[in-house]
Amino acid sequence: MLRIRKTRWKIGYVAFAAFVLVALSVWTRSYSLPDPMYSVVANLLTVLLYFGGVRSFRGAGEPLEPPRALWRMTSRPRAGFVIGSILILNSAYGVFSAATQPEYFTFAYVLGAAVEASLAFLYFRSSIRLRRVPPQAMSDVPRWKPMKR
Repeated sequence: MLRIRKTRWKIGYVAFAAFVLVALSVWTRSYSLPDPMYSVVANLLTVLLYFGGVRSFRGAGEPLEPPRALWRMTSRPRAGFVIGSILILNSAYGVFSAATQPEYFTFAYVLGAAVEASLAFLYFRSSIRLRRVPPQAMSDVPRWKPMKR
C-alpha cells in the first residue's frame, strides 16, 4: 500500500481529494442525479478519501511497512484533536444550514453533518487512545522548538 510521509505529498493528496469532490459535483450535476443520490455518493466518496489518507499517511518515526492499528487515525494526538475539532465545527454548520435552508436541502445537510460528526468521533477517540500509549522510541517523542522572546 502507498505510504505518504512528506508534508507536501499529504497536502497534494488533500488538494487532489478536494478536486475529485468538485469534479464529482460538476459531473453528477450535469447528469442530473437526484439530490438524495448525489448526497449519498458525495459523502461516501468523502469517507473513502478520508480513510485512504488515514491508511496511507505516516508520521515521523512511524513504521512504514506494518499497517496502522484500525483505531489509529493520526500519528500524534494533537493532529487528531485539530482535525476532529474542524469536523465538529463543519458538522455544526451543517446542522445550522439544515435548520435555516429550504426543506429541499435538509437531507444533504443532515447526512453531511452525520458523516462529519462520525469522522470527528473517530479522530477524537484515536487521539485519546494515543495519549494513553507512551512513545515507543525516542524518535517518536515530539520535539518542540524553543519559543523566541
